[in-house]
Amino acid sequence: MPSTDTRPHVLIVGGGLAGTAVALRLLKDVEQPTRLSIVESRATLGLGTAYGTTHPEHLVNGLAKLFSLYNDEPDHLVRWLRAGAAAGGWQPPAGVAIEDSMPPRQVYGAYILASLTAAISGAGRRVEFRHLQARAVDVVAQYDTGRPRYRVVLDDGREELADELVLATGIFTKPLARQAFAVGAGVAASPRYVGDIWHPRAWDGAAQDAQIVYLGAGLSAVDSLIMAEKAGFGGQHLVLSRRGQGVRVREDVQPWPDFLRYQPEAVSLRALLAQIRVQRRAALAQGESWQRLVPVIRAHVPQLWSLASARERRRFLGRLRAYWEASLHRSAAAPLAWQARVQAEGRHRHEAGRVQSIAVQPDGRLAVAWQPRDGGPVQTVMADRVVNCLGFDFDWRHIDDPLVRQLVARGLAQPDPLGFGVQATRETHALRDAAGQPQPGLYAVGHALRGLVWESNAIGEQVPQAGTVGRAILQRLAPAAAAEALARAAASSDEAVRRQRADAKARTPQG
Repeated sequence: MPSTDTRPHVLIVGGGLAGTAVALRLLKDVEQPTRLSIVESRATLGLGTAYGTTHPEHLVNGLAKLFSLYNDEPDHLVRWLRAGAAAGGWQPPAGVAIEDSMPPRQVYGAYILASLTAAISGAGRRVEFRHLQARAVDVVAQYDTGRPRYRVVLDDGREELADELVLATGIFTKPLARQAFAVGAGVAASPRYVGDIWHPRAWDGAAQDAQIVYLGAGLSAVDSLIMAEKAGFGGQHLVLSRRGQGVRVREDVQPWPDFLRYQPEAVSLRALLAQIRVQRRAALAQGESWQRLVPVIRAHVPQLWSLASARERRRFLGRLRAYWEASLHRSAAAPLAWQARVQAEGRHRHEAGRVQSIAVQPDGRLAVAWQPRDGGPVQTVMADRVVNCLGFDFDWRHIDDPLVRQLVARGLAQPDPLGFGVQATRETHALRDAAGQPQPGLYAVGHALRGLVWESNAIGEQVPQAGTVGRAILQRLAPAAAAEALARAAASSDEAVRRQRADAKARTPQG
């Protein structure tokens, strides 16, 4: 039977940081009666992959003053930390102000949960909030009213009809079969291969290992090293990365004055690099850190990416992406101290080279063959454990997820031609369909928008995106609110007429 509930239904697919940020925005700003649902298979909303860690050594990779969940309340996190974090047993390091601290990710996770609880309570009866613990596997657009709605199919057989649908699908692991090296039979199923560093059993038996090989040298490799050491590992750590770029310590520095100049119709990677090199030399000459340039450049990235030609984007991906990401994704000093300690003990080595193959050996160990970047002979190391830290899969043309496959197959999502999420509008983040047309009421936030703005994986990007999508939804709900008021008035009028007729019939003599 069709529902008689006239309240608009906003449904968010994905309950990690990005999806929860959209929910927070709506819970705070929506004024009309609304149903709000989040589809998330995890039992707890808001934590996702990043903030569900139980290791206090894993810190957020930025200052607390920059990580508010509300971009119109930049001190929201700092106020929460001052009021409640100490009660939970956390204090910033001696001499560091709370706003300049990098709290543990589990503390930030507690902040997300507390903010969501407070927002639901604050919305009161205006918003009926639901957590649907399931996975979305299909979306079908239907046009039974004057505007499109979206029927979302869940893996447990339930179906939900959404007036506004937000895709906060998060990250996807890139399968071994699509890596740029040969993978032998049995590697993916081997207990010695760690494809998910956060899996509860990922580090079982690490105390008995003698050699761990990490594929990739980013922040995940640092997280993994800490978990291996805490699990009792006392052997050798070997990190392999194509360019040998390691994680740097994030310095607390003020941004350099804005210096980038470019013509919108002729963005040139070479010209931009020339400007950056000039400023880098100027900073070094003044005894200043090159890290002062990073936030200046980052502020321009969304516009630069949107203006750059496909040729310039490919140049960036092929030549500079690794260097930019190593400069941007830095770490607090405390996590890197673990790596420094094992280096001092002679147990850590980082080599620049390209992995050639991984194969299971008769004794169960994994043989990793790799080619040094300087062109030296291929080397092979026998690993007791191989840890995949190569990042995630953003290519919606190949991601093996039922929802992603169906969205593309139905023409509701147009994959980015370079393999980074989907095409969407800059104004509202509405998805473009297979024909390139924006789809009313269907949005994306977070990692799916990398093809639109490039940097789309951190709090500093996802919270503003949540604001953009939230405002777009509220603007679309305003006409719906008027229609709902008319419907209620009409229903009230019909009820009054019915009662009048009933009263008149009751007064009419029978016989």
